Amino acid sequence: MNIKVTERLLNVLIFIGILALLFVVGYPQYKESLPVKVRIGVDRSFASMPFYVADMDTSRQYFVIEKIDAEFVEIRGDPLVGLKEGRYDIAAVPWYSLLISPAINGDTLKACASLEVKASRSLDAIIVPPKSKIRGLKDLKGKRLGYLASDEYLIGLILPKLAEDKINMITTVIISPEELATAFDENKADALFLMDPYRGYMLYLNNQVLFEGMVANYVASTLPYYAIVMRKDYVKKESRLAAIRLRNAVDATIGYVSRNPEIVKRMVIRKNAWPSDHELSLALKVPDYQRLAEVNLRAVEAFQTEMVRRGIGTCGIKPSEFLFEKTDFSR
Repeated sequence: MNIKVTERLLNVLIFIGILALLFVVGYPQYKESLPVKVRIGVDRSFASMPFYVADMDTSRQYFVIEKIDAEFVEIRGDPLVGLKEGRYDIAAVPWYSLLISPAINGDTLKACASLEVKASRSLDAIIVPPKSKIRGLKDLKGKRLGYLASDEYLIGLILPKLAEDKINMITTVIISPEELATAFDENKADALFLMDPYRGYMLYLNNQVLFEGMVANYVASTLPYYAIVMRKDYVKKESRLAAIRLRNAVDATIGYVSRNPEIVKRMVIRKNAWPSDHELSLALKVPDYQRLAEVNLRAVEAFQTEMVRRGIGTCGIKPSEFLFEKTDFSR
């Protein structure tokens, strides 16, 4: 092989090496610049509003900042089941559900944020129509109590305590959010147990509070309400970049809405297609939104202990084990 041929071959090899080096160095940066597709389970409660704010609020578009291409998937049934079955990658689920079923097929489900309801700011009430003859909790005996399917576990915790006070023979009726406004007029229920924003909406429609603070009195003084959850394998193996971006966006959004709760009220009114009325906004109460580092583990432990006392779930898992670690989202 003559010298010129050798030089040409070397030049080709050097060129190929440079291309390979550019690919090795540049591809990760290129990948980082691309948006990631994520599926988010949502409903029209306060639990899902941080996702909508991150996507739609023009002043703080955290999904745009984090390069997240969000597909919103309506939650049908138990959101925890939807996560386990892969219908969405992240969703808010009741802490109750997470505490009793934190894993499936070896894949652990963990929280990266939380919603909490404090006794000092009750978000729940039993609502009756303006001319109802029900004047107190004892009058619920033999009556029909309506509730939303998402609150069924709370009804299951409240009714046994009422029965201890001989308030029993209550017939429960599941009402959809769309039926609330006409539930009394169409005689679907005699009373409704509701959490905000639906409690506030029914009061805005001139209904009355029979009893406020059922959760604080019969379930937990401080209720871990919803956990924002992802699968551990999704974070660790399947879509690490997407999970990191999701956690960053959720953290930033929760910090934002915690300082500006009116943003959440406006969003929940918009998503439910309710009147954009200042009086309605005043009637709504917003839960405490907590970033990963702010989750109230004492409240989680107390709720877990109360459930075990009632024969539900187990104390075999420490409350901290239901949370992702900050290092889980390190690049």
